[in-house]
Amino acid sequence: MVNPRSRARVRLRARALTKLRERFPVVAELETSGDAGDGRRAAELVAKVAPDVLVAAGGDGTVSLALAALLETKSAERSALAFLPLGTGNNAARSFGLRALADGDAALALALAAIESGPRRAIDVGLVAGRPFLGSVAIGMDADVLALRNRWHRRLAPRGVEGGYGLYLAGFAANLLAGPHGGTARLSLDGVRETCALYNVVVVNAPVYAGPLRFDGPNDCADGLLDVHAVASAGEYVSEYPRAWLRHLRVERGENARPSPLLRRAREIRVEFERPVAAEADGEELGAAAVFEIRALPRALQICLPDPK
Repeated sequence: MVNPRSRARVRLRARALTKLRERFPVVAELETSGDAGDGRRAAELVAKVAPDVLVAAGGDGTVSLALAALLETKSAERSALAFLPLGTGNNAARSFGLRALADGDAALALALAAIESGPRRAIDVGLVAGRPFLGSVAIGMDADVLALRNRWHRRLAPRGVEGGYGLYLAGFAANLLAGPHGGTARLSLDGVRETCALYNVVVVNAPVYAGPLRFDGPNDCADGLLDVHAVASAGEYVSEYPRAWLRHLRVERGENARPSPLLRRAREIRVEFERPVAAEADGEELGAAAVFEIRALPRALQICLPDPK
């Protein structure tokens, strides 16, 4: 499944797909078009072909479409999900030891080796409003940042400007000065309820969030629980995110890292606001709602990992 719309990565994408076709028997391909029909076309093709491996060649949005197709067609038991990380963030792929293909030849070799001979592992999947997610759901500030970034991107893309993380950082700065974000909410974690201020809440399945951030130290994504990181104010948000970045650097260096003291875990999460609040899942806007119900689907997906050796 290929996302062909990234202008800045045309040559990189063409080279990666050529290598993939040379190395493996590719039985079918689908180019996403960015419209509402992508999910239906993907599910129909997966049901028809029944692949051993479904390769998501794109970013987190492409991974999300591939995941939904596997679960909708009940193919996740026989078909594994693999990654060719061609997106901007590639959070899902990075969470499982891969690197963005823009990093160079070694990143492509690692992704292809994971498809060919890497171990397969069953991991959890999250579900929000009936929509599966592999990495995360964010409600409040982070969703507002993404929405603003996307608005700017739609204006700049026709001029050939991709923006990348620069647009995210600009959106972060603009939203930090604006507001409000989130609001007073009733938060329920496995039936334990509390009323609190929620400036931003992130429900995470994969270890890495939003590129180089970690709220946890170790995380194998297969414990049947979702990580819940909630901050009450802009000050708490600004304090927590640099620490999450430093935590990620420590883990990358092979060091131990303590989880955030704000981190909690639950199988079922319900967030109820007094007014509609914006949300996003795996880097895709969900729109605004007053109530969000999120739960874990234990070990519902197989993924192709790079060989730890």
